[in-house]
Amino acid sequence: MYWRDTVTLEAVTHGADEEGYPKEAVEETEVFADVQSVRRSEFYAAKQIGVTLAIAVKLRAADYAGQERLVWNGTRYKVERAYTEAREMYELECSEFKEAEK
Repeated sequence: MYWRDTVTLEAVTHGADEEGYPKEAVEETEVFADVQSVRRSEFYAAKQIGVTLAIAVKLRAADYAGQERLVWNGTRYKVERAYTEAREMYELECSEFKEAEK
């Protein structure tokens, strides 16, 4: 692990404003990570259910608290899958966050 990348994790809280319209509150945390390509098998398995994975991000377990989005190089991503094997590192499989464009 080189930890040469920095990503911004976004914890999103959904609610409503004073007029009752939906509103999101976003708490950002910047962490060091290692951004990689998605493995071919995971890419095609996700594609079969309609999800297009774009990147895989490895980071320390202490830095990840279940955030559902992240930003890397100016692009927002949605965390589709988060898993850990040794409980020291997390790997996040992410797709581009298309909902932001709507």
